[in-house]
Amino acid sequence: MYHSFYSSNSIFITMNKESLIQRKKDLTSFLRSLKLPIKDFLLFDRALTHASYIKQYNLNIEDNERLEFFGDAVLKFIVSEYLMENFPAYPEGKLSKLRAFVVSEKVLADIANELDLKKYILVGKNERKLIPISILADSLEAVIAVIYYDCGINIVREFICKYFKEYIELAGENTEINNFKAVLQEYTQKYKLGLPVYKSISEIGPEHNKEFEVVVLLNNNELAHGVGKSKKEASQCAAKNALEVINKMKK
Repeated sequence: MYHSFYSSNSIFITMNKESLIQRKKDLTSFLRSLKLPIKDFLLFDRALTHASYIKQYNLNIEDNERLEFFGDAVLKFIVSEYLMENFPAYPEGKLSKLRAFVVSEKVLADIANELDLKKYILVGKNERKLIPISILADSLEAVIAVIYYDCGINIVREFICKYFKEYIELAGENTEINNFKAVLQEYTQKYKLGLPVYKSISEIGPEHNKEFEVVVLLNNNELAHGVGKSKKEASQCAAKNALEVINKMKK
C-alpha cells in the first residue's frame, strides 16, 4: 500500500524503503544529466507527481498543478524577454504569435520527450499506458517552476534558452512557413478532432546530407507526408501538406 513517506505537506511518496531509494537514485541521475543544481528534492518530486496518481492511491498530498501554473508564467516571461531582445523589429502582434508557438503544448511535449521526462512522471495506471501530451507539457512547466524556485532566474533562463532556442529561431525565421504545425494543431483543437502526431518514417542519404520523411497522423489516420533536411523541417512540411488536404476536403 502506498503511503506518505514524509510529513503531510510533503509529496514524496513510495511503496517501501527500497522504492524510495530507487526513486531518489532515478531523480538524482536525471538532475545530473540535466546539470541542474536542484537541492529541494521533495519539490522536484512534486513537479513530477500528476493528480491522477494521487487520485488512484487516495493520497492526501499535493500534485504538480500549482507548480505548473507558476512554471507557465516563468516560461512566458523568459521567452518574451528573449523575443524582445532578439527580434527588435517585430511588432507586438508578431511577437505574440511567436510566443504562442514556442510555449504551445506541442512544443513543450516535444521537449519533454527529448528529455525523456515521461520516465520520471508519476501518473495513474490509465495514463501510464500512453501519457498524454498535456501531462508531458504540464510536467515540464512544473519542472521549470522548481528550477526557478530552487536555482534562481539565471539558471532557469539558461535552461529555457538551451531547450527552447531552436524552436524560437525556427518560428522566427519565417512565421508564415514555420507555424504550419501550430496552425494545424489550432485547427484540430478548435474542431475537437484530436491532436496531430508526427512520426519519422525514413532517413535517406549520407550523414552530412540526409533527407528525412515524416508522416502526420490524426487519430491514427495518415493525413500527409513531408520531407526536409531535418526532422523538424520535415514535420513542418507534413503539417503544411496536411492543411492543404484539409482545405481540399472542406471544398
